[in-house]
Amino acid sequence: MRLKARNRIVTGALLLLVLLVVFGALLSGAPPARAAEAFTLEGRAAPLGMATDHARDRYWVLERASGRLQITAIGADGMVQGRMSSRDTVSSAQGLAFWDGEAWVGDIGGRREQVVVLRITEPWPGTEIRNAVPYALTYPDGRHDAAALLVDGDHRLHVVTRGEGAGVYRAPADPSSSGPNALERVADVPSAEITDGVVLQDGRWVLRDATTLYTLDPASLAVVDESAIGVEERGRSVTESLALGSVLTALGPAGEVTSTAVPGPTPSASPTARPVRTVAPPAEAGTPDPTRTFEQTGTTTAMTAALVLAGLAAVVVLFRR
Repeated sequence: MRLKARNRIVTGALLLLVLLVVFGALLSGAPPARAAEAFTLEGRAAPLGMATDHARDRYWVLERASGRLQITAIGADGMVQGRMSSRDTVSSAQGLAFWDGEAWVGDIGGRREQVVVLRITEPWPGTEIRNAVPYALTYPDGRHDAAALLVDGDHRLHVVTRGEGAGVYRAPADPSSSGPNALERVADVPSAEITDGVVLQDGRWVLRDATTLYTLDPASLAVVDESAIGVEERGRSVTESLALGSVLTALGPAGEVTSTAVPGPTPSASPTARPVRTVAPPAEAGTPDPTRTFEQTGTTTAMTAALVLAGLAAVVVLFRR
């Protein structure tokens, strides 16, 4: 009788352990809670530009206007994930955009007839920028100063100028990296002091100046709504938040990045979602796949352990019988 009781205790303990492991596996498969969209960048320079990598849940920040090209990756919690730098130099980098796995840095500041936009394919924190592709863009109507660079769903580059005669200038559909590309003026702007802009996932444009956000219709580029930013900022950047439906602006008095609802109603029918690159940076043998999250890896491990323990429990039961 004592032997049977001990067998039951051992078997029950193993089965309980199996249940605990399976329960843990189910919990580990749940999506992680997203950090608050507003965060702090204390002690950091006011961003010249910000851009959002929705596929990787991170932001890219442009802080250096001149010298070596450099961008910084920031997590949803505001923590630095790594920097990328290049031997390429910029004279007045002001704009940053991200679209379909590509970061675009606009060396567009200062009054000049020709500006340069550099394309960085598949940027990755902590690595060197080795293949930034430059595109020279020429205004059709003389010198302009600019601080906003946008890329739309068709991969078209747009430069938004400021000052006298401010407007939106569009690059050719397939710009050449070997020679100058003629810009075309396609729209006026609601403010002569636009400092940044972003094309949202749903296709709408959002521009900003020092005090106001403007939402533009993507077809006509007409203003459909606007709202006050509501905080005096040192920074002049704007980007879409990882949680769709709002934008981030930076930096407030205490170095905070502020989340603000996009002005105007959400489109009733969003355009077809653009393809998102899923190419991961090359990894050395034995290096975990960076595209797999901790939750995915933990789920696989837990489920494997559960199966092994279940098998052991079954063997024990059969043996004890």
